[in-house]
Amino acid sequence: MRSILTGALLTAALAIGSNGAFGHEEFRVIGTLTKHENSMIEVASRDGSTRLIKLDKQTIVTKDSVDVDAEALQAGVTVVIDAYGDSLEDLLALEIRIVPPIED
Repeated sequence: MRSILTGALLTAALAIGSNGAFGHEEFRVIGTLTKHENSMIEVASRDGSTRLIKLDKQTIVTKDSVDVDAEALQAGVTVVIDAYGDSLEDLLALEIRIVPPIED
């Protein structure tokens, strides 16, 4: 009985602990890339806000549904970014899609 109770408590603790690891929210940022430097990009949104977004080795960059190198992230391109973080001020890009310019 004791080992069953210990196992149940351990399982509950792992479930609670792993919940914090996935506590980040998902965000979508759409705008024009203004800067790409080191592992950061800066994106200006249509509402006038600017976001700094981190990149890492797992960030996927595509153009026309084809994977491209991060060097394709040049100032002036329009991007749709799926990212996660604790807030809009703390984002890590999961996927960046280079898209045609968005018309008004």
